[in-house]
Amino acid sequence: MRLTRYAAILAVVAGAVLATGSILAADGVIAKRQADMKAMGKEMGGIKDTLAAKGDLAKVQAHAEAIRKILAEVPALFPAGSDTGPTDALPAIWSDQAGFDSAVERADGLADALGTAAGTGEIAAATAAFAALGKNGCGGCHQSYRKPQG
Repeated sequence: MRLTRYAAILAVVAGAVLATGSILAADGVIAKRQADMKAMGKEMGGIKDTLAAKGDLAKVQAHAEAIRKILAEVPALFPAGSDTGPTDALPAIWSDQAGFDSAVERADGLADALGTAAGTGEIAAATAAFAALGKNGCGGCHQSYRKPQG
């Protein structure tokens, strides 16, 4: 009888430890994805500044490639169980995984198109591609999969 009580206590403690580990793991992935999203925002800011200054489009290409590298990691940054905690992610990411993956692929294609446009040396083409990435890539994903800001 006494052994059964200790086994039950041990089971409760083990469950609590595992749950705490899951919460900490979710917080870690949330922090990573927030850092990556901020990094993409900085890359977008670098592109905006370069285009506004009619600067070196090789910098725009480098920023676009950095965005693509981050986007390649994005699907893994939203595992099951990372939908609670300090996150602005909407439940649609997990309930509409195919749509979310499609939005990430669209953003990647638009970032690739921006790099290609910048490679032409034409500011107007790069500016148009940047606008498309902002509106249909980043904005397209945020509209459906991120809590409204402000």
